[in-house]
This record gives sequence, structure tokens and C-alpha cells, in this order.
Amino acid sequence: MKMIGGHRAFHLELTCVVMLTAGACFSTAHAQQPHIGQQYQCTDGRTAIKVMQCSSGNAPVCDLAVYENGVAQPGIRLSPTAVNDLLRLCLGNGAVQQQVPGSLPAAASGKSEGPDSNGFKIGETVNAATAGGWYDAVILRANGNSYFVRFGPSIEVWKNYPTELRRMGPLTDVDRANGLFALHEKVQVNVEGRWVEGEIITEMGMEYQVELSGNRTAWGTAQHMRRVAATKAPIAPAPGQPPQPGLTSCTGRIEGRYASSEIGNFTIVFRSGKAKVRMYGADDEELECWMSGKRIILHKPGTNEDIPIELNDDGTLDTPMGEIRKKSS
Repeated sequence: MKMIGGHRAFHLELTCVVMLTAGACFSTAHAQQPHIGQQYQCTDGRTAIKVMQCSSGNAPVCDLAVYENGVAQPGIRLSPTAVNDLLRLCLGNGAVQQQVPGSLPAAASGKSEGPDSNGFKIGETVNAATAGGWYDAVILRANGNSYFVRFGPSIEVWKNYPTELRRMGPLTDVDRANGLFALHEKVQVNVEGRWVEGEIITEMGMEYQVELSGNRTAWGTAQHMRRVAATKAPIAPAPGQPPQPGLTSCTGRIEGRYASSEIGNFTIVFRSGKAKVRMYGADDEELECWMSGKRIILHKPGTNEDIPIELNDDGTLDTPMGEIRKKSS
């Protein structure tokens, strides 16, 4: 909730959130319709809420006055849908049969035989936003992108996809088309006209915080972000198959033990198309040896890992670790 003036949180938010997660938020209220200027006494006996005014337009908001034991608290500003959620939490089941101005209509289609165009179906458990956060809810009815859902045993409200309602589990193509991204997804975000790659670390509504290199972060919406296409690793050649076209086995062309005293314990022993590599006292690693002209490739079977080596005219070998020469057959 966004406070309007003041810095102290009030008792209602904590009470409603705790009771909503427990699945039993108040049960003694009388059914009534919210009215601008009317004050509602919550069933906790301490809190009262008064809807002062609601704006109109594409993004309407409502100003609420809040009282604790008769003492005015910092006011709050919420969307009309969030006001309905808050009043239901305050007054209990059936407290708000109609919506405050600017919220979603109460009409809806009834039954659904299967998933709709958004991939949802009646009876499905989803995540839905409330004034206190995101909670599990069950879809009861649907009307286009609007869904009538139930929290716990009694709280029923309309929620709009994708801003207030999300599916459980991985994102679908429909979710992605509607501007949704997943936590820890790799994306590019537009920062001052440049596309910078990073990872999503936080989401807030339809906005996402992206972690960038250099201990930086940036916030963006779907309009300022794009997905990073996943790159498939090339298929590793089967053991005994050349890792690159044009290579042939080293058998009979490079044989013996090669080393250099300047590089310590780095040695390569070539035998029958194989190369045993020892580096700084580690265990021997057997690699396949392939050649093309004076180019040697040591390949780790079952992977795409290669070590390139050049054969010099004097018979020495240029490796990533430096030059080595033949020490024994």
C-alpha cells in the first residue's frame, strides 16, 4: 500500500494479510455496497475505512481515509480493484457485492469446458494480487481477461490478467506475448538507448529489476526489455569421430613424450592417436589427437572441448601453455 503522508503502518494491513493467508478473514459483516463518503467499521473493532473519492480514466485511483480507534491514520491511495479487496478483508464475506467506480464489471460467463484463450480454466488455482501481496486463488468464473476468483473459503473478487492474475508454473507463449517475464530470466534492457544484457532479480507488477554487469541494476517494462535467445550448444562428436571437418588421426605422425622444463610438470605423451596430458601434478587426462597439416587438435571425447597446438618446423609444439619439445620416444 502507498501511504499519503505520515510514516507509520496501520493495524488493518497486517491483520488482513495474516487472516487472508490463514484463509479465514472476518465472517460477521453485513452485505452492503461501498459509497463515496461512507465510513466502514471493520470487524476487528478498531479500524474504520472511508472512501473519500475515486478518479476516472484509464488508470483510476481511490483515496481512502483510515482510522484506528477513532484516531485518523495516514491515508492510502489504491486502485478501485484493490479498494474492493481491502473492504472485503475489512468487512468479511459478502460485504461488497458491487464494485467501486472504475473497477471491473460484475458480469461474467459461467461454465468453461476447457482452457480459454489465455490458457486458464474454471477451477484452476492461480496467483492473484491483493493489497497485501500475491496469494493463491481459485478461478470461479471468466469474462475475457477478467476472472472471478476465491481466496480461502470466502473472499471472492474479480481479477484482471495479466496485471492482477498469473498462472502457476512456467510462463507460456501467451504470458510472454502479454509482457510477462520470469525471475532469473536472461534479458536485454534498454538503458539510455543501449541494449544491455542482464538477469531479472525482482518483479513488481509489470515492472522488472534487471541485474547488470558492474554491480548495476535497471528497472524496465516489456516495452524496454527483450528476451535473449537461448543458444543451443553444438552436438559433440561421437568418440573416435573428428571434432572438425578435414582432421585425421595423429597415429604414426606424432608419437612420444613432449615436455618443457620451463613449464614445470606440463607434459603430453602421444600414443596411437591418443594424448595423455599431465598439468601441474594433476592426474593424466586422455584426449583424442587429430591433425590437419601442422595443426593439431587435442579433443576431449563426448564434449566440445579442444586444445589447439601448432607443429613447428623444428619439431617443437606450440601449446596454450608454451612451447614443448620431444623428450623421449
